[in-house]
Amino acid sequence: MLAASEPGEPSYTASPVIRALQASTVGGTIGAVHAELVQDETLGASEGTAGQRFAAQRSPILRAGDDLRVHVTTEEGWEEWTEVEHFAASGPDDRHFVVDAVSAEICFGPAVREADGTLRRYGSSPPKGALIQLPRYAVGGGRRGNVSKGAIRTLKSSIPFVASVENRRPAVGGVEGETLDEAKARGPILLRTRSRAVTAEDFEQLARAAAPEIARVRCIAANNEAEAGGVRVLVVPAAETVRGQVRFEDLVPPTSSLEAIRDELDSARLIGTRVIIEPPMYRGVTIVAQLRARPRADVERIRTEALERLGQYFNPLVGGPDGNGWPWGRPVPRWTPAGTRTRSRSDRPGRPSRRSSTWPTASPVRSSIAPACRPRRRSSR
Repeated sequence: MLAASEPGEPSYTASPVIRALQASTVGGTIGAVHAELVQDETLGASEGTAGQRFAAQRSPILRAGDDLRVHVTTEEGWEEWTEVEHFAASGPDDRHFVVDAVSAEICFGPAVREADGTLRRYGSSPPKGALIQLPRYAVGGGRRGNVSKGAIRTLKSSIPFVASVENRRPAVGGVEGETLDEAKARGPILLRTRSRAVTAEDFEQLARAAAPEIARVRCIAANNEAEAGGVRVLVVPAAETVRGQVRFEDLVPPTSSLEAIRDELDSARLIGTRVIIEPPMYRGVTIVAQLRARPRADVERIRTEALERLGQYFNPLVGGPDGNGWPWGRPVPRWTPAGTRTRSRSDRPGRPSRRSSTWPTASPVRSSIAPACRPRRRSSR
């Protein structure tokens, strides 16, 4: 290895002679996304009219890192069009389009009749007969992509000089698409906030919009005099649930998600409002249960099913009475929760079985909207 000489060291009197070179690769780390890439898909031919819509063959369309682009054929070749959030600022000559990610539709600018009878175009339209192509887009995603460390070990295709693969960190950030009920609840809040954070619901809505990969978010008032006038935004990331349980280390939000939320809330908060963004503090709950199985029943299977049901009920992501995660600050009852009582084939008197386990869950606090415990500070602005 050649290196610059340190101060005080003698320099070379002649150029060194290199007798041999050897390269050895021991491995590498790259990012991965739970998505399938689709390339060079032709959507159809333009009719030359305003407001055209073209549907892709696969849905929903995911944001896999690169900006989405649309190619339109011209006499000189492919012409690139740019995605925008809406057409409000688009002029008649702007090559813009909007994407409906859920239905995987590409929408071009409309023409609107003005009060004086004139027709105003918001964005240009591809010429008649031009082919519309998506050069690259991604589909897939969802909660099932949140796999644990070491779960990915299979190469789908052979890659030269690559012997094996393994994810050294758990996959996080996969969430299901927004339901109709969630959209109905979000609409009035969005119209009221106008990208300004005043109430707790405003902070929660803006945080979800800034980092859609998170699973849950909660905003509470700061609970000590040193942070008077501030709010705490508690963030729970999406993580893999295995047999009803989730690991503590998988509940730490990614730094990128915290930074995205911080930047969004910093521009939306009122002057003088301090925003602290952090994960809640989780409390492990140990349960010792006694089961009584019928004769000749599979005791180990009964234990496994019971642990899975209990773990799922107290799960901070998919637990609770409604299955949307253990409620914030809800005390853990000392009796067997009714939601976990199931009548299996072993629900008869017989051989008893004892088993205990520990799960992360919410814990009792004085306020009904507080997190699991007093939260730890993650980042603040």
